[in-house]
Amino acid sequence: MTAFELNGELVQASADHPHLLAALRDELGVLSPKDGCSPSGQCGCCTVLLDGKARIACQTAMDKAEGATVTTLEGLDGAERDRYASAFAAHGALQCGFCTPGIVMRAKALLDKKGDALTRDDASRHLGAHLCRCTGYVKILDAVESLASGEVPVALPLGGLGTSGTKYEACELSLGDRPFIDDLAPKGMLHGALRLADHARADVVRIDTSAAAAVDGVEAVFTAADVPGELRVGLIHVDWPVFILRAARAVQRPGRGRGVGRGRRLGTGRQRAVGLRLRPG
Repeated sequence: MTAFELNGELVQASADHPHLLAALRDELGVLSPKDGCSPSGQCGCCTVLLDGKARIACQTAMDKAEGATVTTLEGLDGAERDRYASAFAAHGALQCGFCTPGIVMRAKALLDKKGDALTRDDASRHLGAHLCRCTGYVKILDAVESLASGEVPVALPLGGLGTSGTKYEACELSLGDRPFIDDLAPKGMLHGALRLADHARADVVRIDTSAAAAVDGVEAVFTAADVPGELRVGLIHVDWPVFILRAARAVQRPGRGRGVGRGRRLGTGRQRAVGLRLRPG
């Protein structure tokens, strides 16, 4: 077990998680850090504070969290949460909102360190650690600049056609409170994982699902034989296999079987229990 302080409380999480983000989301139920690319650490959506410094949670090993202080948006006091949410909402500093909680935590780390001395150029340089496909960053920097100067922007009420309004649920999205699909866990939900072939180009001679189906927690294993209808898709030519049939040729997209079972992370061992006999091509 790994013990650390999370938002002011001492917690323990399994040391078997591949990274801190998995422990936060899958075991501890802390959902404001979003999983956009784990474990590559390229998007910045899972940024948290580790001992007061901005860190990418999906790049933080569990042993690095041992004894540390971890802070997420859930751990900020109400007034601070309101200030960040109001600034981002009023400046229109978000659209889909998926990356915004990570950006807010980065902004907090910068403001905690530099306060009103934080410049727009400095903030821009640090935001290079975050990928945002929607905003173009200008409005994000407007919001951070406003927070650094101590301004508390007020969103204007809608005035009819031709006027600007605050994005729907902007505050909830900024704080990571508005759930996305990956944040939902209805009772009885199963999770799926793809079994990838060991070669990008190969003839699939045989697929054996018996070992995978016998693994504890696995409810079912699906192959192309279980899929009704067309098995190929494509943007120009319909030649892109969703699943590879036995005796078909695997080229470029090596996902062959899908396991469905209990537990958010099925784990590499369960996926690889789907036996593939391949003839490299």
